[in-house]
Amino acid sequence: MTDTPLKPGENVDKGYFKPGYDPRRWLKGRPKKPKDKKAAEDLIEHVIWEELSREINNPNTHEAEDALRLMIRSMIRNRATQDKILDRIAGKVKDEVDVKNSGDVILRVIREEAKKTDAT
Repeated sequence: MTDTPLKPGENVDKGYFKPGYDPRRWLKGRPKKPKDKKAAEDLIEHVIWEELSREINNPNTHEAEDALRLMIRSMIRNRATQDKILDRIAGKVKDEVDVKNSGDVILRVIREEAKKTDAT
C-alpha cells in the first residue's frame, strides 16, 4: 500500500472499513452515473418496452395482443415458472427447518454407513 491518500470510493483491498476516518468511504454519497451509461440504460429500457408493447396477432382468436401479455401467459402455462410467479404475487410460503434434529440424524446415518463399509 502506498502512502498517497486514496480517493473516495477507491478500493485497495477487500477488508473492512477501519474505525474513524477511512479514505475508502464515499463521504459525498455514491458517485453519479456517467452520462453515457445513463443514456445506454435509457436506450435499453426504451428498446425493451418497444419490443414488449409490439402487437402480435393471435392465431386462435385473430385479435391483436401485445407481446408482454403473451409472454406472461406463456410463463403461467410453463410448470417451471408457475411457482416463481405465485411466490411474487402471493408471497413465498415460510419454510421451517429443525436444524438441531436433522443434523443429528444426518450424522448418525453417515456414521452408520461408515461403520458398515469399514466392517466389510
